[in-house]
Amino acid sequence: MPEHRPPRWADYLLEKFVNPRFLEDIQGNLEEVFTRRVREVGARRARRGYAWGAIRHLTPYFTRKSPEQYPTVSNLSPAMLNHYLTYAWRHFAKNRQFTFLNAVGLTTGLICTLLIYLWINDELGFDKFHDKDARLYQVTVHEKGGGKLVTSEGTGGMLKEMLAKDMPEVEMVVCTTPPVWFQKFSLSSGSGTSGRTVSAAGNFVSADYFKAFSFPLIQGNPHSVLSGKNTVAISKQMAAKLFGSPEKAMNQVVEWKWQAFSRKCQVTGIFDDQPHNSSEQSELLIPLSAWDDMMPSGGVPNTATGPFHNYLVIRPGADAHLLEAKLADYAKKRFNDPNATLSIRKYSDGYLYGNYENGVQSGGRIEYVRLFGAIAVFILLIACINFMNLSTAKASVRVKEVGVKKALGAGRATLVFQFLGESVLMSFVTLVVALGVVWLALPYFNTITNKQLTLHFSGQFILALGAILLFTGLLAGSYPALYLSRSNPALTLKGKLLHGMGELWVRKGLVVFQFAVSVIFIISVVVVYRQIDYVQTKNPGYEKDNIVYFEMEGRAATQMQAFLERLKTVPGVVNASSIQQRIILPTVLPSAGVRWDGKNEKDEIRFYKMPVNYGLTETLGIRMVAGRSFSKDFGSDSASVILNETAIREMGITDPIGKQIMIDGWKTQIVGVAQDFHFNSLHETIKPFIFRLSPQETMLAVVKVQAGEVPATIARMQALYASFNPGYAFDYEFLDRDYQIQYASERLVAQLARYFAVLAILISCLGLFGLAAFTAERRRKEIGVRKVLGASTGSVVAMLSREFLVLVAVAIALGCPLAWWLTQRWLDGFAYRATIGAGIFVSAGLVTIVITLATIGFQSVRAALTNPTQSLKSE
Repeated sequence: MPEHRPPRWADYLLEKFVNPRFLEDIQGNLEEVFTRRVREVGARRARRGYAWGAIRHLTPYFTRKSPEQYPTVSNLSPAMLNHYLTYAWRHFAKNRQFTFLNAVGLTTGLICTLLIYLWINDELGFDKFHDKDARLYQVTVHEKGGGKLVTSEGTGGMLKEMLAKDMPEVEMVVCTTPPVWFQKFSLSSGSGTSGRTVSAAGNFVSADYFKAFSFPLIQGNPHSVLSGKNTVAISKQMAAKLFGSPEKAMNQVVEWKWQAFSRKCQVTGIFDDQPHNSSEQSELLIPLSAWDDMMPSGGVPNTATGPFHNYLVIRPGADAHLLEAKLADYAKKRFNDPNATLSIRKYSDGYLYGNYENGVQSGGRIEYVRLFGAIAVFILLIACINFMNLSTAKASVRVKEVGVKKALGAGRATLVFQFLGESVLMSFVTLVVALGVVWLALPYFNTITNKQLTLHFSGQFILALGAILLFTGLLAGSYPALYLSRSNPALTLKGKLLHGMGELWVRKGLVVFQFAVSVIFIISVVVVYRQIDYVQTKNPGYEKDNIVYFEMEGRAATQMQAFLERLKTVPGVVNASSIQQRIILPTVLPSAGVRWDGKNEKDEIRFYKMPVNYGLTETLGIRMVAGRSFSKDFGSDSASVILNETAIREMGITDPIGKQIMIDGWKTQIVGVAQDFHFNSLHETIKPFIFRLSPQETMLAVVKVQAGEVPATIARMQALYASFNPGYAFDYEFLDRDYQIQYASERLVAQLARYFAVLAILISCLGLFGLAAFTAERRRKEIGVRKVLGASTGSVVAMLSREFLVLVAVAIALGCPLAWWLTQRWLDGFAYRATIGAGIFVSAGLVTIVITLATIGFQSVRAALTNPTQSLKSE
C-alpha cells in the first residue's frame, strides 16, 4: 500500500506563519486526522481536508509572535555599550599594574603622534591661507649650466608687464624683490612727535600686491595703497613701534633709508602682522616704482632672468598646464635667450617642494614632513603592539572568565566587542591625558621647532582626534579580542589557553618589530648627530668664528673707506672689510657670461660673482693658493678678479695668474686663486666663484674681532657707528650663526628624533616587559618543577632570558640593514659627509641588548625566585 503524505505547500504555510509555540501541536493534530481520513474517504479528500485545516489556523491568534522569554540584544545597543564600558572600567581598576603599563605606553605614543600631527599640519598649511591660493603661481626659470638645468626663482622685472599683456590666462602679475636682498631698512618717524628710528625688514612690491596676497589691511585701500613712489605700507607692529598705534600711523610721514639712499614717504596703508606660516615676512612695503630711483644703474634690464620674483594670478577656469606650455619657449621668443626656460609652480608649493634636480622637482622640506609622518605612525604602532603584548600577557588570568561567558551563551561577537570596548576606553582616557600633556609641552616644543603651534579644536582637528582614537583602540584591541574570543569553552574553563605556534610567532614577531624600529631609531640618531658634528667641525675654507657683519647706511655707506679705517682702530678689531652680500648662501645668481681664451663654446659653466672691498680675504682668512689678494698698491686692481680653485679647474686654465677673462663684456685680469671655500651648505658641491673688486657695490661691513673680547668690542663698534652715523640703527650678526642656520632642519631632525627614539625604546621595553610576564606566567609550573629537581636561580634566569635575547638579536639583524639604507639615503643629500663605520651599528646592537637585559631581568629574576610550592600546589 503506497504511503500518503499531506500537501507540502500546506506545511510550508504553517511553518512560515504560525507561531512556533503552536506549530508542533497543530501539525500533529492535522496529521492524525489526515491518516484517519485517508482510510475513510481516500487520499484526495484527505489532502483537501488537511489543506483546509491548515488555512483555518492562519488566524491572528496562531500567527501573532509572542514576546521571547530571553530577547536578543544587539551588541551595539546602548545597554550593551554601557555594559562593555562598565566592565572595562572595573577590569582596569582591578588590574592596576597592567593598566598603568598600558596607559603609559599608549599615552606616550599618543603624545608623540599629536605633537607630530600639529607640526605636520602647520607645515602642510604653509602659505595656503591666501584667498587666491588655488590660482596663485610663481614664475621660475630653468637655465642651462654645467651640462644640466639649474632652477631658480630669480626672474626679470619686465615679465610683469609682458606676461599680463601676452597671456590671456593671466589675471594679474605681482612683482617683488627677494626679501633677503634688503634685510633691513632704517625707518624713522621723521619730524613726528616720537622721532624714533628702528630697523624694519622691508621689500619692494608692485601695486597689486595686496590684491594677490591675503594680508589684511587694517588701514588703507588695497587698490591704491602703493600707487605712488612716495607711499609705503607698514605692519601693525611697526606702526605701534613708531607711533604708538596703527590709527595714529595712518597718513604720517616716515623716512626709509637703505645704504646711501633715503626717501620720505606717506604711510598709506597698515597691514596686519603676517602670520608665522607665511614665506612673506615684511614690516615695510615700498612701491616697486621707487626701484629705478634707488638703483645706481637705473631701470630694469630686459631679460628673462633677474633679481625679481614674479607671481601670477590666473583667471578662474584657466588651464595652468596650458599656460606653462606656452611659457616654455617664451624666453627664447621675447628675450632671445635660448638657455632659459620659464615655468610656473603653485605659490604654496614653493615652501615644501623647493628643491630641483636638473629642472625637475626633487623634494624639499616635504621630505621631512614624510619622515616625521612615518615616525608618528611607527611610534603609534609600537604603542599599540605594546598594548597587545600586555593584554595577551594577562590572558591566562581572564581565560576562565571567557569560558564562563561562552558557557552561558555569549557569542564570539559579544566577546570581541567587550575587548574592543576595553581598548577603545583605554585609548580615550589616554588620549585625554595626552592632550593635557601636549598642551603643557607645546611652549617647549615650539621653542625647539621655531613654531607657534596651538591646540585649536577645529573641525579638522576633532576629526583627526576621532580617527586617531578609533585607529588606536581598534588596532590595539584587535589581536587580544580575536585571540581570547576564539578559545574553546571546554578548555578555557579548565584554565587552558590556546598555545598554538601561530599565536607564539605573532607575539614574537611583534617584539621583533618593536625592537627593529628601536634599533633603526638609535642608529639614525647617531648618524644624524655624526653628520652635524662633521659639518660643524669641517673647515669651510674661511674663518667663521668671531666674524661680525652689519649693513652700512647713511654716512657710513657714502664714506665707506673712511669708516672702515676708523673701524680698524677700534680696540679688539683685528681687521675689517666689506662685501656686497653675505658670504654664506648669497642670493647672487650664477651667470654664464664669462669668456676666456680657449673656452669651448659648448661649455655652460655658471659662475657666482661677488663684489668685494680690499682686505676681504685677509679678514675672512681665505688662503690664496696662487697670486695675491686685492691691494691698494696696484691701481690696476679695479679691473682685477680672484677666482677659486673650482673655477680654475672647470675653466681648464693652467698658470692662471695674469690671464685675462671677459665678465659680462668687461675685460678683467686674474690676480689670485683662492682656496676653495663653502659659500653654500655641504649639501652642494663647491661652485665656481669670482671675487670682483668693486667697493662702491658693497654694503656689508665684515669685521674680525679678537677672541674673548667680542661683547666689549661690539659695544665700542656700536658707539663708533652712532657717532659716525647718527640716526641709523646698528644691527649686527655673526657669521657662525649664518653657518649654523644652513643646517637648522638637520638639527631639528636630530633633536626631535632623539626624543622620539627614547620614547619609542621606552614603549618597546614596556611591551617586552609584558611578554616577559606572559612567559613567566605560562611557564610557572615548568619553573617550579625545574627548581624542585635542583635547577639554580641563575639557570632559570638564563632559560627565560635566552628566548628574548634571540628575538632582540633577530631585531638587530633586521634593523641594521634597514637603518644603513635609510641613513645612506639621507646622507646622499650631502655632497660632503662623515664616514659611517661598522662601530655605530655594533654600538647600537650592544645598547639594545643591555636595554633588553635590564627590562626582562626583573621578570626573570622574580620568576626564578618564586617558591616552587606556590606554582605546584594545585597539582
